[in-house]
Amino acid sequence: MVGVAAVRCGQELQETAGDQVPHLLHLLTDQDPAVALAAVSSLAKVYKKCGQKAALRDQLGRSASHLLVQALNGALPKDYQVNALPAPFVQIQMLRVLQQISSREWQVPEEVLEAVRQVLGQPWGGKEMALYAVLLECVFTVTALPHHDDLTISVLRVVLGFLKSSNVDLKYVGLKALASVFSVLEEALTPGHLEAVLDCLYHSDPNLQAKTLKLLCSMANTHNYQAVCTTLLEFSGRTKDEATQRVIVGELSSIVSQHCRDAAWCVGVVAPVILAHPSPDRRLVKALIQVMERGFQSDHSSRASMEASQELLLKVFSYDCLPEALVTLVSSVLNLHYARDPKQVSKYFTDTLLERLKDNSLRESDTAVFRCLKNMGLNDKSVCPEILCYLRRYAADGSHGAALLQKSSETCRWLTNPKLSQRIIQRQEDILNHRVPLDLTLSFLDGYVVESLEGGGAPYKPFSDTPGQTPQEGPDSHWGSGTTGATTSTGSEDARSSSSAGLTFTSHGSNILSNRGSSIMSSMVVPSRRVWSTTGRIRKGSEGEDLTRHYGDPTSPKEGLLTTLLRAGEDDDDDDVTEGSVEMADEAQEDKTPDARSQLTQALLAGLGMAKIK
Repeated sequence: MVGVAAVRCGQELQETAGDQVPHLLHLLTDQDPAVALAAVSSLAKVYKKCGQKAALRDQLGRSASHLLVQALNGALPKDYQVNALPAPFVQIQMLRVLQQISSREWQVPEEVLEAVRQVLGQPWGGKEMALYAVLLECVFTVTALPHHDDLTISVLRVVLGFLKSSNVDLKYVGLKALASVFSVLEEALTPGHLEAVLDCLYHSDPNLQAKTLKLLCSMANTHNYQAVCTTLLEFSGRTKDEATQRVIVGELSSIVSQHCRDAAWCVGVVAPVILAHPSPDRRLVKALIQVMERGFQSDHSSRASMEASQELLLKVFSYDCLPEALVTLVSSVLNLHYARDPKQVSKYFTDTLLERLKDNSLRESDTAVFRCLKNMGLNDKSVCPEILCYLRRYAADGSHGAALLQKSSETCRWLTNPKLSQRIIQRQEDILNHRVPLDLTLSFLDGYVVESLEGGGAPYKPFSDTPGQTPQEGPDSHWGSGTTGATTSTGSEDARSSSSAGLTFTSHGSNILSNRGSSIMSSMVVPSRRVWSTTGRIRKGSEGEDLTRHYGDPTSPKEGLLTTLLRAGEDDDDDDVTEGSVEMADEAQEDKTPDARSQLTQALLAGLGMAKIK
């Protein structure tokens, strides 16, 4: 006991004080087996804190395998024996040490492999559960060690023996062992293992059935999901327990949504399960929709998926009354067809869906149904009145929720003018696919700007000059000879956020501006007090003048930008000229170098207060 206590103290010192590995290694040679066993266990616990040295791992593995062989041969004192079984708990302890120090890149010494082979080769029989506990721990150890063919064969033989045992407890052990080795030894499993699992599934013990179902679901992958799903469906058809059937449907939905890539198989196997119940499980319907989406997105399976979806729609429409889950399924499948090729959508499907919808009430969560109705109306104008009549009862009735009211009203707006809606959708697709250029600097569609413009007025925005701004930095590229694009001010950020909308000028107006260039240029000076006037140019307000006149006033004359620019020369004498204005006018007179910009562009920029004239 003193040696065991010393080992434990050495482990604590290793964790707190420093390197105690040499002292623990020395205790491996102690004559007392308890001291040696404690030293091996302590070294396994502190192994990772020692930098995982390869030499230490090999030495520790050899020591553990040596003690394991001694336990198998009965060399340890009889105190370690359990009935006639030689030291089973020592065997389990040493096997766990090998699991702790093992890794995939470890070059396992031959002594370790030989010791594991001897453990797996112990004779079966009797009621010694400790022996089966040792064998189960050995299965876990082989799974942790690097792959060896002979060990794999031995482990699979042990697992099969557990599964085929007449003892229910050993069947439990076999299921646990198979679950632990399946991810590592999946390719090595034989049909005998699967048959043994099915025998456990149809066993009379309900707990064993539940364990087997859980194991089958965990074993499903992209290679065997069809066999697993078929087995689950067969078992669901045999059992009468509704709770078990619900669990199987949930597991089936999870497997199909994660692993299934064959839409035709899914329609042939899963669709009958959905159609067999008056209230289909929404989890299974959602899984089938996900399989269809993957099939339509895949290039090599899109054709087969379209044919399978048409077969599915024919099966669903063979029923006179469709539950809500089936309405969602049909709508989702039709949406996939519309996204793929709207011209290939059969009118029989759309007309039948509209006929079935009359017997159903929409809900807030029926996003797929609203989207399908929108697609149907935009691609078939003959059904627009019927769809609008169907949706307006939700939009007009205040008893429905706000979300349902909003979705119904939005769909009705899309279908009120189908041609315009199609142009908007096409424009959106072009922008998302980068087929057309998009200027993201235009921010004049802010809500308050739109409301002000619709009311006939213009929002007030203060302007300020940016120091060091050159004429070349102005937005000349947005101004053309015909239609002028939106420009931003060279002043503050608030000014930039209120860009001007596009303005169209005729050639006659351009000639007038060209002939009156001198008077316009002399009047386009920067005032000291700036407001964005309702006439579209920046001017200085005189004392006592009301600068808050709105376009909405019927007594106010409506003036455009062109009229304002033409009148600028006439009103030049009435405007007050500030010191800054005189400096800009002097600079314009002194600079005789011709500017690359047109005279019209200079006049417009100066009139809007967006650039200095050099």
